[in-house]
Amino acid sequence: MAALLCLGCTLRPFVDRCLWRYRLAGASCLVPLCLFLLHFTAVDTQQGDLLAYHKLEAQLILRHLGYNLPRDWLPVTAPFALDMAALHWRVVLLVDQLRPGAALPLIGLSLWFRQPGRRQPNPRVRPWLLGPALSWRPLCLSVLLGASLLPALIAPLWSLLATWQTDLAIAAGEYQQALGWLETTRWLVPAVVGSATYEEQLGQTLFGLEAHSQAEVVSFAAAHSLLQQRAYLRAYQLLFPYWLTHTQQQKKDLPEPWLTTALSEALEGLVEAAWPSSTLSGDAPERNHRLIMAQAWLRQLAQVNPDSLYAHYLLGRADYELHNYQGCLAEMGIGLRLSSDNDLRSSAYTYIGLAEIALGRSTEGREALQIALALDPEYHNNTAREALSGLH
Repeated sequence: MAALLCLGCTLRPFVDRCLWRYRLAGASCLVPLCLFLLHFTAVDTQQGDLLAYHKLEAQLILRHLGYNLPRDWLPVTAPFALDMAALHWRVVLLVDQLRPGAALPLIGLSLWFRQPGRRQPNPRVRPWLLGPALSWRPLCLSVLLGASLLPALIAPLWSLLATWQTDLAIAAGEYQQALGWLETTRWLVPAVVGSATYEEQLGQTLFGLEAHSQAEVVSFAAAHSLLQQRAYLRAYQLLFPYWLTHTQQQKKDLPEPWLTTALSEALEGLVEAAWPSSTLSGDAPERNHRLIMAQAWLRQLAQVNPDSLYAHYLLGRADYELHNYQGCLAEMGIGLRLSSDNDLRSSAYTYIGLAEIALGRSTEGREALQIALALDPEYHNNTAREALSGLH
């Protein structure tokens, strides 16, 4: 759509002194970026939920690396505060993913300030042909191309409006009106259905209407509220029976993504609460007890979400601290298959090397540590360097 708009703007104008085509072409360079931002924040909310969950896992893993890494443009200092139901969190999350290449469309705005060159009038063209009749052609073309973008704007704008109106209706206790907004959204913007925002609003509405047939959605809304209050155990107790019902059905109906994500977040909160702090480094019995508790929750998380990088990485760390070096090698190997991030791969190879050395395979261990250093050219991973130097 944007390519057709740019092509129409750069066509040779009917009038020699026609400034509109340069300005419209420059402004249209921003159309792809603006449409992407709008659709990500308002329509493609399921992908936003998935990105938010991956961001949560990445931030939690950073807590356990043992060294600092460069921060994002808009750093998330409280990972569990990430709430994709809030529009401002979607914007923050999206800005953190942007790279300098996203600014390239701004170069096209230079066409806005370009002045068309003056040409001598064609003596074979009669003056009356350059009158009001032809002056309408650029305007008509602009209106036509602009109208072609309307279908791409209707869905995100309606989604934002419906979300806002649904929140107002729920706050006012008008649950039937809120249900009407949700049903209209389901018909106009089907991509929103299944996102955390939609399911939470639906659960709150059905709870207000006392619709007991939709107990799963109502429980999800209650669990989402408990997660915001950091009541992770209660949220886990609400959600786990529904997840278990989905997995035990004979039809092998997989749980909904929003259910798996919310249950995973509850389990991650329980892991963080159980994981021993640095103040327990000198108390081996208490530290091992806390590690065993965290390990049990991590195994449950790996069962609920087998692709959880956080689960496998911390399971490897727990196995190493509990001297289960074979288990550490297995879990870190899974982490390497799941991750393409060099910082995390460097840490995984570090503990693979340490586990190999603890098993008496010094050569393999040093090779793994060398790989860890190669993946860390900016010298953040001090653990691997200390291990190679004999200080670990």
